[in-house]
Amino acid sequence: MMRLFLILLSGMLISPLYADDVTDPYDRLRGENDRDRFDFDDSLVAPWKEQKGAIPAVSLQALKKLTIDHGPIDASLYLDQNSIQVNKKDRVVRYWIAIKSGKRIGSLNYEGLRCSTGEYRSYAYASPRNSMQITSLKNSRWKSIRPEGSRDYHRELAKNYLCSTGVPRTLDGIRASLGGNYQLHSPYSQILDYDE
Repeated sequence: MMRLFLILLSGMLISPLYADDVTDPYDRLRGENDRDRFDFDDSLVAPWKEQKGAIPAVSLQALKKLTIDHGPIDASLYLDQNSIQVNKKDRVVRYWIAIKSGKRIGSLNYEGLRCSTGEYRSYAYASPRNSMQITSLKNSRWKSIRPEGSRDYHRELAKNYLCSTGVPRTLDGIRASLGGNYQLHSPYSQILDYDE
């Protein structure tokens, strides 16, 4: 009986020595300042602000056909290579996109795509009969790219041409991907944040 009492007593005295958080095996390796939860103050970071810019003219001669598997049915998508802009401040890729049915252009839209959030926005459209007649959209909003399997071409446009791991590609990187020259073994060489 005395032996059981001594075992219980020693267990109560020794247990505070091992009171570390057993769910984190590295807890005892951290210093006193590292033990608290990491609190990030969002107010110290400037909120994202979209940059305004002029809408470029459409160049029908610079249209490059895209390989899009889940776009509109019986239509082909083309990207105006001369209109592509990668803004380093707001990180939005802007471009003119044409949707053709057969040889006829059905629509011309000036859009922006945010790689970090998976959103797109339409800024303007042009008349397929007269591409110089551009109409700005005043109240357009950012829309989420629809999930895979839908007929929303923006997912493939972002993944295959404009973005890499949530970051916009450089203008050279986008042009290389349009030409089919995107290097899979070195994907970070064409990202906007990559500095050589």
